[in-house]
Amino acid sequence: MLQMYCETAKFFEFCAHDYERLKKMAAAALAYKCAEVAYFKVAYYKNGSASKDRVELQGALDAAVPGESPSSSASDVDNLNNQGGFDKAASAKAASSPQIAGGHAIAAKNRPYVMRLLTFTNHVNCAIEATRKSRNAIAASNVDLGKDGMCSVRKVLDFNFHNVEGLLSTGRQSLNSIGQ
Repeated sequence: MLQMYCETAKFFEFCAHDYERLKKMAAAALAYKCAEVAYFKVAYYKNGSASKDRVELQGALDAAVPGESPSSSASDVDNLNNQGGFDKAASAKAASSPQIAGGHAIAAKNRPYVMRLLTFTNHVNCAIEATRKSRNAIAASNVDLGKDGMCSVRKVLDFNFHNVEGLLSTGRQSLNSIGQ
């Protein structure tokens, strides 16, 4: 099911780009909205495993840096106040960091968690980007859709990703009202 949503999102992004190329911005906005919903559905279904991965990685990070507090130490702040201190502090941290210097076993052990978390983050970022693009497309719509057409498009854009059936139904009505 997740693969279907991923492929659907990519398909709608393709459609949106095509509509933009044709200067049909209201239709592009609707296509971006559909891509947004598909990406958010993927993220929603992956949220549980992403939360577990985050906890696992946080535990590994905490275990890898024993005795070091999560907040900045006084020496770190002093280093930053000196000219070039940031570079010195960063290189000192990198040299003593078990994740970077000699701690490849930690990184290798946690690679699946990192990869799943990055994939989850990518889906969320794609959904947010599709949201932004749908809002920009409708704002840039230079076609006079009329009050009914604009209202129907905005109604679709206001749907959340939990109501896919409602979104599809309203989307069809909206496409009809803008003549697509």
